[in-house]
Order: sequence, then C-alpha cells, then structure tokens
Amino acid sequence: MSKSKFVYVSYIRTTPEKLWQALTEPEFTRQYWFDAHHETTWQAGAPWALVFSDGRKPDTGSVLEIDPPRRLVLSWRHQLYASMIEDGHTRCTFTIE
Repeated sequence: MSKSKFVYVSYIRTTPEKLWQALTEPEFTRQYWFDAHHETTWQAGAPWALVFSDGRKPDTGSVLEIDPPRRLVLSWRHQLYASMIEDGHTRCTFTIE
C-alpha cells in the first residue's frame, strides 16, 4: 500500500516566535485546540500527547525534531484509529518561514 502525503499551507500574519508560542505553550494551545494542551518536554525524542481538560489523551507520539522557532516534527497517533493504520503513526511537520 502506498503512503499518503498531504501538504497544507497556512499564511498567518505574525512573527515566527509568536507562532511558535501558539504551537507549544499551553495557555495558547488551549485557546485553539478545544481546551487541549500538549504534554511534552519539547526535546527531541521526548514523548508527546494532546491532553483534553478531562485528562483524556486522544493523540500521542513523540517529538522527532525540534528547532525553535522554525521547525517541529512530531510522530502522531490518533488512539481511536490506531488499530486501523498499518504502522500506527503519522508524521506531522510544522515549518515556519
């Protein structure tokens, strides 16, 4: 089975530093991720999880690469569909220019 690849481009009028804060700091992510925040140390190789306010972790993975404020690469596994995907993980790359 061939691997799917999706590329999404978003234009956001801000600085790379402010966008980085919006992606990584809990007080910002709760505003845009339905009151969820990221649970991680933001170090390469660290585990990563999206955590809802009630403690549920619908998405988990690890930090594959991190280069603040320009690049963040996560392995991403949505727990509901994990058993339906061959390797179970998706790669999500944020490139900030």
